[in-house]
Amino acid sequence: MMDSSLEEQFTSAYTFLNNHTGINLSNEIKLKLYGYYKVATTGKVNTEKPSLWEIRGRAKWDAWKEVENTPTEEAMQMYVEIVEKANIGWNRDQLDDTTSEEIDIDKENNKTNAQQERMTYVSTLSYEEDEEEDNDENDIFSYAKKGDSVELNKILDLGEVDINAKDNQGLTLLHWASDRGHLEIVKLLIEKGADVNIMSEEENETPLHYSCISEHLDCARYLYHHGANPLIKNAEDSVAFDYCNPQFKEEVIKE
Repeated sequence: MMDSSLEEQFTSAYTFLNNHTGINLSNEIKLKLYGYYKVATTGKVNTEKPSLWEIRGRAKWDAWKEVENTPTEEAMQMYVEIVEKANIGWNRDQLDDTTSEEIDIDKENNKTNAQQERMTYVSTLSYEEDEEEDNDENDIFSYAKKGDSVELNKILDLGEVDINAKDNQGLTLLHWASDRGHLEIVKLLIEKGADVNIMSEEENETPLHYSCISEHLDCARYLYHHGANPLIKNAEDSVAFDYCNPQFKEEVIKE
């Protein structure tokens, strides 16, 4: 029998994300949330893997596939823990009181297309990337995320910013540019001395990890051919190429 308190926490967590769409989460966290969300609400992968060039769809599919054997309750628990640890204003002891819809997680019950679409949105991967993501429009990290190389370059030229500094998520400018697929910014940062092998604070992942997870081929190729070490392992003991298929890796490493 499903733990009703866990189901309530799970429902509250994804409702909180749905009601606070301006929350800024790294692509890595979004993918983990999506994978556990799909397992909790659908079960094992039941669709074909998108083509290599369907970047967003393929990343989501891979995230789901990676955890598809996780038991339903464990997947819900993982989702709850990730949202709570993200430190975005939600915790299981103070459930989101805006939850007005009870969503049945029982896989035996049918869901309408509208429900499915809403829950997919709640999974957080479909947040609009062109929304204002930072409170400070002039924050250097916001320029890296939005792909504004002109403004980013102006700040870097002042020489007052540590190009390898990390934000409150433990990510550098190069991590964000690689995550979002902003090749021009990746080039700019490396040209100005960014550490191509710098690791994120918590997961110990390099920019190459992020570009492979997101399957931004151009960024991954540039990083690889400009000193990115593909043998560096993250906290999960995985190298960057563990997150992409052989065809993608082949495209990255070819001359």
